[in-house]
Amino acid sequence: MALIDDVTRLRGDILSSLDESHNYYVHTKYVWRLLQEMVRQGRQVTIDNQVTGTTVDGAELSSLTQGYVTGYLAAATFQHFVTLFEQFVFDLLRLWLTEHPGSLAGKELKFRMVLESPDKDAIVTAVVQKQLYGLAHERVANWFDYLESIAKLGCPSKEQIERLAEIKASRDVLVHNNGIVNMIYLDKSMGQARFAEGERLELPEHYHRDSWQLIKLVVNDVANAAISKLGG
Repeated sequence: MALIDDVTRLRGDILSSLDESHNYYVHTKYVWRLLQEMVRQGRQVTIDNQVTGTTVDGAELSSLTQGYVTGYLAAATFQHFVTLFEQFVFDLLRLWLTEHPGSLAGKELKFRMVLESPDKDAIVTAVVQKQLYGLAHERVANWFDYLESIAKLGCPSKEQIERLAEIKASRDVLVHNNGIVNMIYLDKSMGQARFAEGERLELPEHYHRDSWQLIKLVVNDVANAAISKLGG
């Protein structure tokens, strides 16, 4: 029953973190709107950034609001959504492989590592980590192909995987290419690309929300399928 408990706990932690991240997005956006309203009412606001040596008043802050919300805030929370999605997938794989390591029986180990390992559990942990490290550098579709090969959960759907692939590719463009779409994005998006090469990637409100909703749905469905498979 330990694995069921671990998967249940993982599902709860990730879903809770997704809610907290989206709450942060909505609450922060609302605070910026309140600032704009304060400025319209004639309230005096000044912020000094001693690190950059920058001083801005209420009017300047108000004019920066839209860019801060649709740019930095949306990008930061979107990236966090994807990070939580990745954490869920690989934590679930780690838990499953550790409990059912039979699929790793053909993996090779350096004899030195075997000699230096205190027990069988340490060897299993090392093999699992090596397997997942390699998988992490592959495509999202490969993640779920591998999960299906070892757990037979029957989800997510092909359409969901394609959308998740584009979401992950969007995050990678933001992190690794300063938001400018490249051929890597087009290649990894599985036919779901939203922009052409050289264009600046954007995160409109509906896409930001839909991405969160899809990730939350897939996390819940996959976790529930795993729990059911384990007899829960």
